Amino acid sequence: MEFRQLEAFVAVSELKSFSKAAQQLYLTQPTISSHIKALEKELGTTLIKRTTKSFVLTEQGQQFFPYARRMLELKKAALEKIQTPHRQYLHLAASTIPSGYLLPQVLANYRKENPETYFHICQTDSFGVENQVMDGTVDLGLTGQYCDNNRVVCEAFCSDHLVLAAPSTDYYYQLKRENPSLQRLLQEPMIVREMGSGTQKAANQFLKEHQIDELSLNIIARINDLESIKQMVTQGMGVSILSDFATRNLADSGQILTFPLYSQHPREFYVLRLKERTLTRPLQTFIKYLKSYDFTEKK
Repeated sequence: MEFRQLEAFVAVSELKSFSKAAQQLYLTQPTISSHIKALEKELGTTLIKRTTKSFVLTEQGQQFFPYARRMLELKKAALEKIQTPHRQYLHLAASTIPSGYLLPQVLANYRKENPETYFHICQTDSFGVENQVMDGTVDLGLTGQYCDNNRVVCEAFCSDHLVLAAPSTDYYYQLKRENPSLQRLLQEPMIVREMGSGTQKAANQFLKEHQIDELSLNIIARINDLESIKQMVTQGMGVSILSDFATRNLADSGQILTFPLYSQHPREFYVLRLKERTLTRPLQTFIKYLKSYDFTEKK
């Protein structure tokens, strides 16, 4: 099995086109086909089912794809560290909230003090973060979901709380003035995140804490994209239980209203690292900085 075969397979799978994959890899289309056929021979199975006008990944192809992509990510990470030893590379995997709302301010301020540091960041869901830490693809993972694997060190670095995000309309302004009960709020049309989301897991835990069955909610949509949910709330489609960090900008600008949701167990965000992985000085420095950072202060 060769990397060029993996690159061809991943490019075709992602771009859904042999011709586009050939352009991206600066190869001819017959060469792309040859690499994939060689890979299929090596694996002893068909990865792509071809027709005269289109193709689809076989079940085996779908199963192999994430592994192929991860092998290429590991190769890239290894080459970056070996070929540029004078730079301090930190490879991070982060779930939606840390990637979109915590890391930008942290990294901007961190690099002012450590300009020699280069970050490679992969956004994925909470399960993806844990998997990439476990297989060594990344140095650290940042997620809102606790990891109890005994091979992983899991340390809290930031607290968050949930809010009910609602459209900024007269109806919801009036509702907020009435200081409604939780049960009343949860009668509204509800938009929820996908099950792999750390935020949705926290929301489910909150509902369980208050003895509320999700089946009793008026769920009108389940979506895997946080930004889409925020836009739907802004447009008046319904309400959603979201992270306070994810809603601050819209709430501050008056585009949405937020109702705080009080829990006995505030949500935590965690930094994950593999126990057997060497904790280099750059990693030690970054972890210390991350755990001491004041996320409540606007910077």
